[in-house]
Amino acid sequence: MTKPKYDAIIIGGGISGLLAALVLRKEGKKVLVIEKSDYLGGNCRTYEINGYHMDTGPHAITGLLNGPLKILMDEYFSVVPKFTPIKSYYARWQKKLQEIPLTLLQLSYFDILSKKDRALLAGAMMDAVAKSSINKNALEKSVYDYIKKYNFSAKSIKFIDAISYFLSGKSMKETPSWRMLGGSGYVDEGKNDKSVESHIKKIIKFAKHDYNSQGYPLGGIQNITSSILNSIPKNKVSFKTNEKATRFIVKNNRIKGVKTDKGTYYGNTVVYSGFVKDLPDLTDKLSAEYKSELKKIKQTKSATLWLGLKKKIPELSYLGSEVYFDTNTPYWAIPVSNFDSNLAPKNRQLVGFTTVIKEDDFEKQLNKLKHSIFTALPNIKKNIEFEHTQVTIPEKAAITIGVKFPSPKSPIKGLYLVGTDTDVRSMGVTRASYSVLEALRFMKEDGVIR
Repeated sequence: MTKPKYDAIIIGGGISGLLAALVLRKEGKKVLVIEKSDYLGGNCRTYEINGYHMDTGPHAITGLLNGPLKILMDEYFSVVPKFTPIKSYYARWQKKLQEIPLTLLQLSYFDILSKKDRALLAGAMMDAVAKSSINKNALEKSVYDYIKKYNFSAKSIKFIDAISYFLSGKSMKETPSWRMLGGSGYVDEGKNDKSVESHIKKIIKFAKHDYNSQGYPLGGIQNITSSILNSIPKNKVSFKTNEKATRFIVKNNRIKGVKTDKGTYYGNTVVYSGFVKDLPDLTDKLSAEYKSELKKIKQTKSATLWLGLKKKIPELSYLGSEVYFDTNTPYWAIPVSNFDSNLAPKNRQLVGFTTVIKEDDFEKQLNKLKHSIFTALPNIKKNIEFEHTQVTIPEKAAITIGVKFPSPKSPIKGLYLVGTDTDVRSMGVTRASYSVLEALRFMKEDGVIR
């Protein structure tokens, strides 16, 4: 019997794996994708219940003008998804809603915080930007350790902590300071440029921010997955769902194939897009030091509550998203039907609220989230006609102090890693796209692709 032979085997059919499959196929490779669940797309999936179309967790896509997804779309997509611009990110405190300050001017008007705290925050951010230009390692300390020398009010501490959760998945005590600056666009998270010119550019950016190439995909996040699949020439990539990879076949430190719970497949290039912390379960060819670093990786679970509203409410009339931080359970919310009215029944509204899970009891966590929602938006409760909850791991790894993400080029020859636990830049689809571009760079160096 002839052994099945592929140029590349992709483990995992989430967004990272599908992007890798598309690129490798367009580069002329015979590709197999193995996915353990019965659907493709991972967290980039949209499904319908009672006329409402929910994403798997709320999404906002960054870097659409010149970011990594744009690079991949321009080069490899035959079908390109369309996006509605996300105009603003807001902070809500009690009845007040204001744009989250990304510039000195915005910060000066952000009167959710006191004048004193705004001045302290401006000073702290300018100091951090300056330090980042001299030595990025100076920002390896946590956000909390960085700001504790400032006499911030309890309200400002809550605000900073909430932003930390939504940028890294962890509190300000675990979030590195550089992540706070990187998530705001003031530090290139992939570089450590110490030049005077770089420093001046960062200061100018803080004075006049242009971080606006963000959007929501029409049709929901599924449209990105569908665009990838529709860009793959028909019958040119093999997909096996409901099949779990169980072991890598490795000889002389080179990948030779993959065993699954249903079969064995051979190929000299494997792209792994599962959780990198699970790599030791698939091979015993990794060093103790490498496995030790993987064990340090932390993850965050999130709870998302989708609410279908009988009518559109004024408090949620914006084309953007919001962070509410007036309780110990902050949320990030995005009214997706404002971007695409087809995601909700006619004259209805669909809003997703997500928070980090801190409780062992999910019902307790859900009740805390509802308490935050009804406190922030008291008008919403009487208009709810539909509820749907989700538990997801939005990023495969949280960005935390002292944790190093592995390189997309693994210690095993021919084995490459992609996903949101192999690149620290941005979040979600954008981070996944960065990881794929980095893996492609290594593949070109190794002669796997042109």
